[in-house]
Amino acid sequence: MVLTATLCLATVSAQSGNELIFVGTSTSGTTDNHAFAESGTGGLFQQGPSNYTDNVSGAVWANGGRKLYCSQSLMCRISVADWDAGAGAWSFSTFHQFPNSVGNEHTCYGVQFDPGRNRLWTLTGPSVSARELVCLDADPQSPNYGNVIAQTTSLGGSGIRERWCLSLTGNLACVPLAIIGGYAFTLVNLDPSSPNYLSVTTTGLIPGASTAGIAIANSCKISVDELYVYVLYAGTAGSGMAVWDVAAQAWLDFDPAPLTQDLAIPFSVPNKMDLPIDRSFAVVSGQGGTGWVARVDFDYQNPVNTTITNYGLTVPNCNGASLSPDGTRAAVTSTATFLSAPSELTVFDVSNGAVLNTTPLSIHWNVYTTAWQDASPVATYDTFGTGCPGTLGTPALAPTNNSRPALGSTLNVGISNLPFGLALMATGFSISVTSAGVPLPLDLGIIGMPTCNQLVDAPLLDVVTGPGTTANWSWSIPNDPNIFGFMFFNQAFALDPAANAFGFTASNAASGKLGY
Repeated sequence: MVLTATLCLATVSAQSGNELIFVGTSTSGTTDNHAFAESGTGGLFQQGPSNYTDNVSGAVWANGGRKLYCSQSLMCRISVADWDAGAGAWSFSTFHQFPNSVGNEHTCYGVQFDPGRNRLWTLTGPSVSARELVCLDADPQSPNYGNVIAQTTSLGGSGIRERWCLSLTGNLACVPLAIIGGYAFTLVNLDPSSPNYLSVTTTGLIPGASTAGIAIANSCKISVDELYVYVLYAGTAGSGMAVWDVAAQAWLDFDPAPLTQDLAIPFSVPNKMDLPIDRSFAVVSGQGGTGWVARVDFDYQNPVNTTITNYGLTVPNCNGASLSPDGTRAAVTSTATFLSAPSELTVFDVSNGAVLNTTPLSIHWNVYTTAWQDASPVATYDTFGTGCPGTLGTPALAPTNNSRPALGSTLNVGISNLPFGLALMATGFSISVTSAGVPLPLDLGIIGMPTCNQLVDAPLLDVVTGPGTTANWSWSIPNDPNIFGFMFFNQAFALDPAANAFGFTASNAASGKLGY
């Protein structure tokens, strides 16, 4: 028997299907133009010049689409845009300013967000050969908000590093050399619980790039499950995509011919790519002539069967590509061939390349950054903490068959090591304090459960039973875009009269985020 949880959640303002797309530029002067365009209608919501969007080298949405962070390469800082309800616009301010003095000229290349820990990462340093990944506290409730809390110290070496990427969990980063040569491929451990935190864990050659003449790493991605890392490069003698299999510690071989292991990209100057949640395909864009956008459909079991299809879009000097949160649409930005002609933002259907809308960007030049609002984030369910042992060991909580709290689906969570097949599943909205104001974690030894801790708030308790020593808790999640991005937490308490005076033991805990 399962009593299905019912959660009462406040609504948010994000509108699924018409999320905003941020467009940033990088030109001369100190007040480059930016724009916020509506993805569903193509309408310009906001545009104009700003000191806080000068030389944008990257942008990322955070907090369920409620904040936008921009890295400003030559301004040596990270800016942040917040919704200003009074002005009806996104208002920019400084999030963090890096040193900018003679002999200490920092530049910021790219910015990525770790949603589970509310951390922001950028690549910066006082010189091209001394850039490191730097972590900033992005929790608005933290006293350290906007301050540096960690950084790597071992990327170093000769060569320029500019393009990089972060996994969704925030545990893994890829920082290839900009000009590929020597050990150009670098993976960095950013998991604070790991003994290798902030250390380089993998370095190596990108095989096909060695035959591509002078090759430049223009973009990289890490799949949501962290099984694959993708590096897109353009070379004077050929361009391609290299895909690293993390578990096998080897590159996928897309071509049986020797020395052509990478996936060859038969179009000029590939420079940006994006992946959907299921990593079944990638959208890749590039420059050259009228520009181009292509779809790569991966066959991971037989890489030689991977296909590339050109959408046939006219997108001159295409420097930006971003997928919608649900992976059904893509946005690409192109810079007009002549300054007098407008640049454009194009939104199209990724299944067939059909253009859905086009937004002229008449005051923009060198349109460099495109970021689709994460108003409908990826659904995640991650376990954390430890439980306390009972007569059958420690109760364990884990999603069933990799179940996720996606809207319109049912989340199933298994609870094991139950002596009587019965548990109480606690569901709450905090891991720092209970609804009664008691700090968490709470030592439950005070009620006769020694070595046990309450890890999450527990305003809702469901009785969960099952056959034998396991039980399953389920939640039918409404298909309601107003609850995208909300966090919730679970912990199970197992009936075990012989374990202690109170007669219950505790499991580990889990954090869930509603989304696709």
